[in-house]
Amino acid sequence: MILVIGGRSKIGSALIDELLARGERVRALVRSAENADAFPGAEAITGDLADPKSLRGAMAGAEKVFLLCGPTEQEVQLNRNAIDAAKESGVELLVRSSILGSDPDSPTVFVRDHGACDRYLKESGVPHAVVRPNLFLQNIPENTIPAIDADGNFYVNAADARISMVDTRDVGMAAAVLITEPGHEGMAYDITGPEALSYGDVATKLSAVAGRKITYVDVPDEAVHDALVGFGLGEWLAGALVDLYGDYKRSGAEGYASQMTTNLQDLAGKSPRSLDALLEESRDALMGS
Repeated sequence: MILVIGGRSKIGSALIDELLARGERVRALVRSAENADAFPGAEAITGDLADPKSLRGAMAGAEKVFLLCGPTEQEVQLNRNAIDAAKESGVELLVRSSILGSDPDSPTVFVRDHGACDRYLKESGVPHAVVRPNLFLQNIPENTIPAIDADGNFYVNAADARISMVDTRDVGMAAAVLITEPGHEGMAYDITGPEALSYGDVATKLSAVAGRKITYVDVPDEAVHDALVGFGLGEWLAGALVDLYGDYKRSGAEGYASQMTTNLQDLAGKSPRSLDALLEESRDALMGS
């Protein structure tokens, strides 16, 4: 039995699909307010990362656990709760979803928090593996395209940073290999897309699909922060997102976010999906922007 924590996330849902396709028995953690029928083919069990007792109950009978915690100010503690429960439950393997460049000493919130979680997991003694994806390609159709204004402009605080954005389905595929196949205990794998793109490159690709000029406009951090808060994001999340893009910006066109790996090919024998392929899937939304 494999327990998936974070099954409603894009990576988690892709992982569940991969596991079920492999014939694995899957249990998905759901909050009490969630629909327990949200995961066809998987067993749903009620629990919460903030409730250690519920985590121990969810892990009863599960040999392996996938752990993904969404962005929250309590992320480090919530991950610790799950890692502690896994240790108490004698879990054979815990696979955690982290972030490219995770570093407990980073000044960047997401990178630092994931680094702290990775370090805690390593020091816990729980058998584990870690998947570290770069920024998600799905942000383009879900966030960038809807934000294109009437003049064809969209606004990001990334300067000329190049980012090897990755499709969340590829991250789920990599995680499925780590959790079902032997030989990955103690390993961490960076999962990236097939090319490092600036947002100028993204604009060029969007223009080609839309058949009209789409322009990327680099804007100050403060402007993005205010816009995100205006869209209803909380101060913490807005600040953390601006902080992450600021980190990409500081790393520059050849920085850490531009690295590309062959890990998906090595693990799953598949080439990573490209932005071009994802935009073809999103053509209708783009043409209507």
